[in-house]
Amino acid sequence: MNKKAFQDRPGDGSRRRILVIDGSRVVRATLAKRLGDRFDIIQEANGESAWQRLMLDGNIVAVISGIHPPRLDARDLLARLRASAMRRLREIPFILIVSDVENQAAPESGGWSDVTGFITKSMSTEAMTASLDQWVGCQDTGSCNGVEQERDNLPGSVSTSANERLLGHPEFALRVSSLSLAGADQTSVGVLVFGIDRLDELIACFGQDVPEVLTSRLARLLVAKLGQHDQLGLYGKERLAILSHGVDLRQGVRFGKRVCKSLASGQITIRGQKVRLTVSVGVASTSDDKVASGQELLALADQRLQQALVCGGNTVSIEHRPECPMHCHDKGLTTLIEVLKGVDDDLLSEQKRSLGLAVLPLLQRLESRLSLGLPLADIKHRLVRQARADGAGP
Repeated sequence: MNKKAFQDRPGDGSRRRILVIDGSRVVRATLAKRLGDRFDIIQEANGESAWQRLMLDGNIVAVISGIHPPRLDARDLLARLRASAMRRLREIPFILIVSDVENQAAPESGGWSDVTGFITKSMSTEAMTASLDQWVGCQDTGSCNGVEQERDNLPGSVSTSANERLLGHPEFALRVSSLSLAGADQTSVGVLVFGIDRLDELIACFGQDVPEVLTSRLARLLVAKLGQHDQLGLYGKERLAILSHGVDLRQGVRFGKRVCKSLASGQITIRGQKVRLTVSVGVASTSDDKVASGQELLALADQRLQQALVCGGNTVSIEHRPECPMHCHDKGLTTLIEVLKGVDDDLLSEQKRSLGLAVLPLLQRLESRLSLGLPLADIKHRLVRQARADGAGP
């Protein structure tokens, strides 16, 4: 690799840089052509030169590699990356190019547990870029996973990294506390606090350092949506908060829902295991809430986040009701609870079957929101079988 040429190469700060590795010039050129409108594509023909490039270029955010590039194949390069002393290299997304005729399960079961994802040469450009958006994180100026960025006061484009925009907890708290809320001519100030759903379960499954990893990924997504004067900061160890001027409750809710939908629409990989990551959001604003200080505004948004977490997650809350049960925000779940309260142990068989068929759609809704692992297929099969048996009887 020509290090001088690399050092002199101008970077494109407005797009994410992806390294494509393959021994075939045709494969590299094809991927560069298909992805070049969305990403800053750089190329290497062999694994060793790719390793050197990755060591030197801190702007590379992902790697796309064929299975057998010359000099250092993908398996060995991936092992070297995951064992690196540099955290940036240990956590960099690594996407493998698999054959169009090869079953994707084969690479997944063949020692590729640390691979972030797989693409094929026949994938449509839209599908490929959508997958890369999910694996790399939404850091460009376009849409993410089909969620259009509305040009309101919160979303925007940035060219700096998440670390450069992310304030520490003390600094962020100081900026919030310095807010002046006096005067009728003051524009609305909005605060959104983000929390990761089921964090205790994720820690139990993947270890104590997983909150830092997930918070970093969430910060990258949020940075891509910040306006020039919005401020993103840590709130405690495991939550992120946005402070934005000119944002009311309605705009904050709309933005929070886009973030929730963006994350929930795909999967991330943690320790080689695919996980559906969701977040909850608490929103408060000075134009809609009666608060006397910035600290109260932030505390109110945090209380509402807690409400969203208690109510099942993957939602945005603009209210705080400590007595609220988990199902309060969902009319379908409310109906389910009321039905179950009225169940009589002495119901006849056909009554129980009718009840089961009636609540099955609500159980499906519950499963889709909370991922409880309910055996819905088995429940449906038994209900249908019982219905047929009852219909055949006298």
